[in-house]
Amino acid sequence: MNGASKITPSHRGRLALVYVRQSTLVQVREHTESTARQYGLSAVAVELGWAPGGVVVIDADLGVSGRFGEARGGFREVVSRVCLGEVGAIFGLEVSRLGRSSAELTRLMELARLTDTLLIDADGVYDLSNANDRLLLGLKGTLSEAELHLLAGRLHGAKLAAAHRGDLRSQLAVGYVYDEDGQVLIDPDEQVRAAVEDLLAEFARTGSALGVVRVFAEAGRLFPQRAWGGAWAGKLRWGKLTYARVLQAVHNPAYAGAYTYGRSHEQRRVQPDGTVRSSRRKRVRADWTVTIQDHHPGYITWQRFLDNETKLAANQTKAGARPVREGHALCQGIIGCGVCGGRMGTRYGDGGRIAYTCQIKDSSRTPACRTVAAGTVDDAVGVLLLDAVTPQQIGLALAVSDEVTQRHTAATVPASWPCNAPNTTPSGPSGHSPTSNRRTASWPGPWRAGGRLGSPRSPRPTPRW
Repeated sequence: MNGASKITPSHRGRLALVYVRQSTLVQVREHTESTARQYGLSAVAVELGWAPGGVVVIDADLGVSGRFGEARGGFREVVSRVCLGEVGAIFGLEVSRLGRSSAELTRLMELARLTDTLLIDADGVYDLSNANDRLLLGLKGTLSEAELHLLAGRLHGAKLAAAHRGDLRSQLAVGYVYDEDGQVLIDPDEQVRAAVEDLLAEFARTGSALGVVRVFAEAGRLFPQRAWGGAWAGKLRWGKLTYARVLQAVHNPAYAGAYTYGRSHEQRRVQPDGTVRSSRRKRVRADWTVTIQDHHPGYITWQRFLDNETKLAANQTKAGARPVREGHALCQGIIGCGVCGGRMGTRYGDGGRIAYTCQIKDSSRTPACRTVAAGTVDDAVGVLLLDAVTPQQIGLALAVSDEVTQRHTAATVPASWPCNAPNTTPSGPSGHSPTSNRRTASWPGPWRAGGRLGSPRSPRPTPRW
């Protein structure tokens, strides 16, 4: 091996660490030859003069990417042992196995220089106290990081091109399968198909994800879920329908026959302890990378999918929405705590007891926040409402509504409509057409019993006080 003369008895008197790493579990499972070559470095260390008992193999990072050192427990162990002066040499198949980040490799090189630790790969022995060795190893580390960038760019470009064609295969939602040609088809299993159809139908009927869960629970029905990975990979398992599963199904555009890619993106954050954490963040529909409608048969239409998302958005009370809820409480969803300003929820107890309670649980909550009986508040609000809403005010509001409707109709009805054409129908004795109906001619479109809703002349129900 090149540079074997750099190894001194001082180095052989300390440990020889063999660092073994593969970037993914797929590589560990399929690229076995590379893993075997890395484990074979133990024999190379013995040939270079280390005692078999002085060779330590660190393989805790098998299946872990080398981009971030803080995420690799094996790499941290290597660094800590180097800092303690226990290591005479670090063996790696190539420098990229130690790290794909120049910052991580540079830190290890500096610690190795301070503790007189050698770095050894298939090309030779590197003494970090030697400027030429340090320069050469740093250059190899920079090339390794650039290589990772190029490989990732090529892979991502190929995936993106396939996604724009709708050919990039991914895990299908429950209720769909691939045929022999790779086309997406509705699952031929009638039980699976019926479960998906009933879930979407119940959401359209109830307008609530919890309502769907309640219906399935009351009927004792189960919902399928396809397992990915492990011994159950690709197989269906049936279980209780949960709130999260309903949201996942309703938000999935695949059930509307659409192919999508890029609905979420990876976001990294540096934690206070220096570790880097990755998480997935959803994108808004306008920022999806690829959207291909009518890509495969759908359970619902695209418009119905959009309507379902609108319903879910209207149900999100945390975002400020105030959907209509069941129950007899008059002020549910619109009452706030007079102490902390937080939203108050409605609680229904035994015997018809209803109460409003402050839902703030963080530091904004004060000892004065409390629960109030709904009857006390509702009675007072009801009296104030009846005092404020008089028949005169109702009539004024209806008159304003009629005027707005007339203006909107005049601005939107085309001039070619019959209502705007000159009347050429022969007149009767009274000067009007025997079968003319001025109200019908002024408001094109279907009529409901009692007149078109919102027309100036349609009858209004008399308020009952």
